[in-house]
Amino acid sequence: MTIDIYKEAFYSPSSFFSSFFAPTEIYVVAKEDIEKAKHEQYHAQLKAINERIDYLTIQKTDIQSKIDAYHKENKTDA
Repeated sequence: MTIDIYKEAFYSPSSFFSSFFAPTEIYVVAKEDIEKAKHEQYHAQLKAINERIDYLTIQKTDIQSKIDAYHKENKTDA
């Protein structure tokens, strides 16, 4: 006679004990898949950084033009 310790009484979504007696899940992932995922993440981070740099460069140019315009107005007024 075999006893199934993961019967409905111990492992059901509504049971308090399901988190303690739930069977362990093991995921096997190839090292190449992990390296590929890291590589893709690095590319995504680099793309996000470059987009942010482009945005900040545009903002810097806009603010710099406003500062230059302000200084030109004050030179001609003085």
